[in-house]
Amino acid sequence: MHKFAICDDEPLHRERLAQSVYNHLSGQPAELRLFASPAMLLQEIAAHGYTPDVAIVDIQMGEMGGIELAKRINETLPQCAIIYATSYLGFATDIYETEHAYFILKREFDQRIGSALQKALTRKPLPILHYPVSQGFRNTPCSQVLCMERILRRTKLTLLGGTEEWTPLTPAELLDADSAQQFIRCHQSYWVNFQRIETMENDCFWLPNGLRVPISRTYRNAAREQFFSRLHT
Repeated sequence: MHKFAICDDEPLHRERLAQSVYNHLSGQPAELRLFASPAMLLQEIAAHGYTPDVAIVDIQMGEMGGIELAKRINETLPQCAIIYATSYLGFATDIYETEHAYFILKREFDQRIGSALQKALTRKPLPILHYPVSQGFRNTPCSQVLCMERILRRTKLTLLGGTEEWTPLTPAELLDADSAQQFIRCHQSYWVNFQRIETMENDCFWLPNGLRVPISRTYRNAAREQFFSRLHT
C-alpha cells in the first residue's frame, strides 16, 4: 500500500488536493495523510519514522516553503518522490534545486495528477551514498554530490550549494554498482559527478558555482572516454 503525504497550509487547497489524489487512485489501497505545515510533516518523519512514498507539497507556505521542505525530504527520505503543487508559475525554475518527480499548477491539478502519480510511483530509485560522519550516518542522493576528494585518511564530499561533508570511507567504499555509474575518476584524489559537469577542458572539469576539478595525465584518457560515452547513454 502506497503512502501519500499532502502538505499545504491552506485548508481548502489541502482537502482539494487530497480528494483529487483519492479520485485518481481509483480504489487502489493507499494511505493519505494531510499536513498543515512543513514542520508537522518533518516532525512526523523525524519523531515517528513516517516514510511516505510520495509527498505532494505546496511551494509557498509560511515560515518554510515547499522547496526547503523538499530539500529536507531529499536528505532524510531520498526514496520519497516529490510532487510540487503551486498557484504560481514563477517558482518553476527554483524547483530544480531539488530532486522531484513533477510540477503542477493547482488550476491544472485534476488534469495532471494522474500522470504525476504514475511517474512518481514508477521512477527508478535514486542512487544513494551511505556513509558515517562525525555525528552518525548520512544518506545522500548521488545527484546532490558535485565531487569527492580524498585527503589523507578522509574523503571530502562537496555538495550542491557548496556545503561539505567528511567521511573516513574511501570513494571506492562509498560507491556501489549503481552510484559508480554517476562518477568519473579524473585524478588520483578526485571523482566528479558526471551529471553535474558543465564543461570539460583538457586539464579540468568545471562544475556548478565555478568549481574546478583537475584532470591528471594519468587519468585523462580514461576520464575523457567515460565522459563522451556517457553523453550518449
